Amino acid sequence: MKKSEPEVWVVDTITDGVAVLVEASDDDEPALIEMASDLLGDLAIEGAVLVVPLGSVGDPLWDQAERDIKAEERLRVEAERMLKALKKRDPGGDVSL
Repeated sequence: MKKSEPEVWVVDTITDGVAVLVEASDDDEPALIEMASDLLGDLAIEGAVLVVPLGSVGDPLWDQAERDIKAEERLRVEAERMLKALKKRDPGGDVSL
């Protein structure tokens, strides 16, 4: 039996003990899930990229998830690049409609 590829999730926000995770995929509409942040333990950090192995029936094994620090850095660099590009297009000042 072939072992399934792990899933990759990004911790988007944590509010009142609830973590919102976004699946890191190339889909136009990525999957979102909410879970108790306690289930992630020390990995419950906004912006953390989690590599999550799948169980025998394809269910994520959250207790075996690991952080991907290199992927986090790549995402941070890309976000900064995009923000810089957007700032160049901003004329500044108030917008009149």
